Amino acid sequence: MKIEKDTYQKTIALFLGFISFVILIFIMMQLKSVLIPLTFSVFLTFLFHPPVQYFNKYKIPRSISILFIMILLFGISYLFFLLLMTSLNGVQEKADFYAERIVIFVDTVLMPFNLTINEFLKILNISGEMIETKSVIQTLFSSGLIQRTFLSVSSFLGDVLIMIVFWLFMIYGKNQFDEKIKIAFDKNGTNISETIIEIDDQIQSYLFIKTLLSLATAIIATLLMIFFDVDFPFLWGLLTFTLNYIPNVGSLVATVFPIIFTLLKFGLGIHSITLSTLLISNQFLIGNFIEPYFLSRKLNLSSVFVLISLIFWGWVWGIAGMFLAVPIAAVIKIVFENIKPLQPLALLMGSKLDKNEK
Repeated sequence: MKIEKDTYQKTIALFLGFISFVILIFIMMQLKSVLIPLTFSVFLTFLFHPPVQYFNKYKIPRSISILFIMILLFGISYLFFLLLMTSLNGVQEKADFYAERIVIFVDTVLMPFNLTINEFLKILNISGEMIETKSVIQTLFSSGLIQRTFLSVSSFLGDVLIMIVFWLFMIYGKNQFDEKIKIAFDKNGTNISETIIEIDDQIQSYLFIKTLLSLATAIIATLLMIFFDVDFPFLWGLLTFTLNYIPNVGSLVATVFPIIFTLLKFGLGIHSITLSTLLISNQFLIGNFIEPYFLSRKLNLSSVFVLISLIFWGWVWGIAGMFLAVPIAAVIKIVFENIKPLQPLALLMGSKLDKNEK
């Protein structure tokens, strides 16, 4: 009888846990316009808290330190924005050239099938108005692309404003917040101090190392594209730096676009093959050897768990969720390690049997 009662209670607990999880996911999806900037603010706080603490050692007021970091961030963001807009203007100016190259490329692909572009579009039941392929492609390259970009940038700037407000409050009061958490939980016998220190250490290390390696990857890729005379090298460099924060998928997308534009400009030859090989090698070496060497000791996350986290957060929060997937996965694993019933799950999330193993 007791066994049946325990089984019944466990079943109810699992059912309620599942229902709670579904409700939580629904809430996160509905409130993503607020939760995404809030989550980014949390991780920015982890990233910039060490510099603020360093300035405090030299008796520099906290407000001055934060103001300096804000000015630096705005300066870097402004430079990135200028590079992006300049590159997009260049894309618009060369729309005709790349439209013609795409038409030639499609003609070449369809030639073995004895089809023209117009015949191929008719097979797909596309109306006669759409058969003017060159004008369609030009439209995609010019007005449509630029308009969507400006809309995306405007939306992004709104999110950045919310994120900065959250970040200011968080970084200014992080020390007091950590102390309050320690006092609140340590009284109940929970060793929260070590958990907070571990989360700080791992997230700060991940963000710092990932930023440096993404910057190095982007600089190398940009220099290669300048040397090989690829159009819009700074645009592809910015894309490489940004997308490298998305595990696996980001580096692939960041490499594919410049390779496509290189093939369109120079055709399939030694020039394009050499550059493509160098770009892929750059991503492969840094992403598969250098980055794991520096990050595996800190994060100790299973590649399968990272992939699952990437898919899950991408589904919940879209592209922003994919950027946040790894830091969130690291926090979840650390929290699970410090909750006894969840420690088996933390073991499955890790890439080593022993988290202290070197």
